[in-house]
Amino acid sequence: MKTFTKIFMVMILAYLASCPAVPAQTAERNTSVQYVKAGMEQLKNRDFKAARGSFSDALHYDDANPTAHFGLGVSNFYLNDDREAERELTRASELDPKSPLAYQYLGELAYRKDDLEGAASFWGKAVELDPANEDLRARLERIRKEHKTEKDFNRDVTSHFLAKYEGREKIEAGKIVLRILEDAYGEVGKGLSYYPDHEIQVILYSNQQFQEVTDAPGWSGGVYDGKIRIPIGGIEQETPGLRRILYHEYTHAVVRSITPRCPTWLNEGLAQYFEGRDIDPRQKELLSRIATAGKLPALSSLEGSFMGLNGSQAQLAYLMSLSSVKYLIDSFGLYRAKSVLEELGSGADSGKAINNGLTISYEDFDRGWKRSLE
Repeated sequence: MKTFTKIFMVMILAYLASCPAVPAQTAERNTSVQYVKAGMEQLKNRDFKAARGSFSDALHYDDANPTAHFGLGVSNFYLNDDREAERELTRASELDPKSPLAYQYLGELAYRKDDLEGAASFWGKAVELDPANEDLRARLERIRKEHKTEKDFNRDVTSHFLAKYEGREKIEAGKIVLRILEDAYGEVGKGLSYYPDHEIQVILYSNQQFQEVTDAPGWSGGVYDGKIRIPIGGIEQETPGLRRILYHEYTHAVVRSITPRCPTWLNEGLAQYFEGRDIDPRQKELLSRIATAGKLPALSSLEGSFMGLNGSQAQLAYLMSLSSVKYLIDSFGLYRAKSVLEELGSGADSGKAINNGLTISYEDFDRGWKRSLE
């Protein structure tokens, strides 16, 4: 999906396009416009509850305003009220059928429900209306491959997870995976004092299926992109490696539930921490040597995806992530890491989130971590 800022800017254009060409407006419509403007500003600040109220007020004065319906749908989407989000976004698409954004969000809602065919249909409409949206076109192609691969998969469920896999011979593998994930639900939840209240999907692939669907680099043992995806091969029993992978990917699911925006070094560091990974003496010596030479990059340079890195680059990025998060937890406590995540979830950027969550600046945290390595 496009970044939130880009979506917001497109919303402004949609709003301007929905305004009448003539200067005269009824009092009701003028009042509705003011509430829409307030709702847009609240969306920009990620205050979704306030935005929901503003867009609802706008519709009280002008129920035919497509931007108000769209804004209300988006607010409900981010508040996880999917039923109301779908209703409002559908209405927005009826009032303004040439706008791709409502279809894009309706596709997201279908994807949340594991309706891959429905998501592909909505995203197909959005791409038809906005052919220049290459990101969405890529997602559309991927979901078509995903649907083709998974349409005949079996399903198994527990209280918190849905597992999908191909072939009855993988039933036992599915049960093993779900049992481990339920353990992770308890242990990671206890560590971060957070338990997702929605079902989390885990999809088990052959190695070939995993590569075809995810396009993950060869060094990746699993992916979390809103669903946990792992290649399981011919697993017949629990192994320490499988347990580590599942704890790692489940931690990503928890972080995503707390905040949709998280620096990758913090996200990957927490995932490695909860999988139980440690830093061996050789790795400590390597970090110490690089830190002493002043050649460790700033953590702020590790906020983006690691997926484009080669094997050696990824190893160092993951090592730095684990080391910095261990330093954070040892120096400030795990509850402070949770505070940083909550700050990010409230809309703060990385610098402000660390400053508010740790009561120290991003730069001072970075310097303190590097000094601890020398």
